[in-house]
Amino acid sequence: MADDLRETWDEIARHWDDWGPPLRPSEEDLDIAHRALTRWRSETSIESVRIFLCGVTPEIAALPLPFRSELIGMDQVEAMVRIVWPGDIPGVRRAMVGNWLQSGLPAGSQDVVIGDGGFGFFDYPRRQLALARSMHRLLRSGGLFFYRHWAGIQQREPLERVLSDARAGSIGNFHVFKWRVAMALQPDSRAGVRLHDIWQACQDAALDASRLPQPGWSSRAMSTIRFYRDRDARLYFPTLDEFREILSEDFEQIDVQFGTYELAERCPMLIARPKS
Repeated sequence: MADDLRETWDEIARHWDDWGPPLRPSEEDLDIAHRALTRWRSETSIESVRIFLCGVTPEIAALPLPFRSELIGMDQVEAMVRIVWPGDIPGVRRAMVGNWLQSGLPAGSQDVVIGDGGFGFFDYPRRQLALARSMHRLLRSGGLFFYRHWAGIQQREPLERVLSDARAGSIGNFHVFKWRVAMALQPDSRAGVRLHDIWQACQDAALDASRLPQPGWSSRAMSTIRFYRDRDARLYFPTLDEFREILSEDFEQIDVQFGTYELAERCPMLIARPKS
């Protein structure tokens, strides 16, 4: 992980409560995950399910499941583990600082791998493909991969349309706005978009939260954009088709589901099985 991206996540950890969907999973996303895991569990006789979580997303770590499970959450940023993780519970969940590409866990040691947006911090296609292969190596035969993807759209929308929608009060919260800005700035999936450029576009928009009718535009939420200032790290938003092609190298039976919340059409959930 690049140093400036690590510094960004260090700041995010300290202000985690200021972030919301779609940057964090919604209740609807969690319901879909719960149903997918429950359906998969009905097909196996495993007594206790071993789950690897890419990151320490507390909503996922604390997701109540109707079966025994042991979850490992892994994040590269120590502050995320120390501040955001909801706490270790012996025999149920634990967190560790580590690299998803080189987790140190034995091949085939996990029954389920779950991720939430993490591929977007790896360049497309090379490192996203490497990450998919790392997740495949962790899974046993018959395991399950569940991932919520931040997907770019085939026909990139103009930045001015995003700004116009925000000023008209038709974007429900700042995080939706920020992600639409980021995707509008990305010329293509390989190039990605620089964090500082997202910050600059949001600054240039000069939006005043007090003049917007939507409740999701709090000053605290809007202030989170400052963590992108002067950061050269990039985000990558491959389209759903592009990302499915990445996954198809090592996974099969790829199912895609969508929520109904704002921007859910760009947050598809992919459920797949590892190829033998």
